[in-house]
Amino acid sequence: MIATHNNSQLLAVHTTTTEHQQQQQQQTSVPMIRNVSNELEAIRCGSHRTVADGVAFPMACRSMLYNLPGNSYCADCGAARPEWASVSYGILLCVRCSGRHRSFGVQISRVRSIDMDAWSHSQIMAMLEGGNEQLTSFFDRHGMSGMMDRRYQTKAALFYRSNLQKHVETVANAGEYKGREAARRRYHQQSKEKIHQTVACSKAKTATVQ
Repeated sequence: MIATHNNSQLLAVHTTTTEHQQQQQQQTSVPMIRNVSNELEAIRCGSHRTVADGVAFPMACRSMLYNLPGNSYCADCGAARPEWASVSYGILLCVRCSGRHRSFGVQISRVRSIDMDAWSHSQIMAMLEGGNEQLTSFFDRHGMSGMMDRRYQTKAALFYRSNLQKHVETVANAGEYKGREAARRRYHQQSKEKIHQTVACSKAKTATVQ
């Protein structure tokens, strides 16, 4: 899930699980993360381009995508086995809802087919770092769960898609992809370091004044 922090960044808020469940998830996800990382690096390096402007959605990345919470169903209507996507929000959609998103215009929602379209490195990353449950939770927290189409036209939606893009750029620039949890742990650590630096500077200024 995503929450706002200082109106500028995305923070990961983890759902409650037992320590044993977390260990199981980490153990079972290691091979998948390794395969996903290899596929993303190959795309970044351009070593297996299938078309001029992108690649088919890679197999391991696809498996990880459909394993994300909520991604077995359309983000908008709940239809099973969605095969379309809004890259702008990192969500999966059914064919009917994908048509509605196309009508919003690409400045609001950029739609692609998981099976039929070519994908860039950043677009795949947006899907892996997004997720249906993540966006649904964001809309719920902002009281927009029943607004349907209108919620995508709001300032909150603009905030979400612009900050998802910034988050994806940060993760991509960090080097080898190590999964969603690694990216979020790194962000939390950086946030703690910034807070400590701010507190230290504040104490130093106070001591100087005294």
